[in-house]
Amino acid sequence: MKYLLFLTTVVFLGCSDSITNPGEEIIFPLSKISFNRQVQPFFYQNCTLSGCHNETDKKSNLDLSSYGAARQRFYDVIIPKDTTLSRIIWSIERRSGSTAMPPGKILSSTQIKGIKTWIMEGATDTIP
Repeated sequence: MKYLLFLTTVVFLGCSDSITNPGEEIIFPLSKISFNRQVQPFFYQNCTLSGCHNETDKKSNLDLSSYGAARQRFYDVIIPKDTTLSRIIWSIERRSGSTAMPPGKILSSTQIKGIKTWIMEGATDTIP
């Protein structure tokens, strides 16, 4: 029983560490953001964790596990070429009245700027 408790604690703490600092190694260039090289890995590390915005859980009916899935919410969550109405920006900037995302972690200004640049460049699945 003690072994099971220890193993559960180690697994939990291991998962906790992987959730607290995800996405740090994703480097966004100043322009020509690639969905496949920057945005998708960023979404994977920060948004598609178990219970969140993946194809199984679809929290708030949002799946960010692929470009096609994310595109399903281009009418309100991600609005190409419009960061003022894209609700994903409200959440990652932790604006008043929006749900702060990702939970328990504040993104760097570089990460937020990278997502904003991708949206302003048209939120495409290829390099513009």
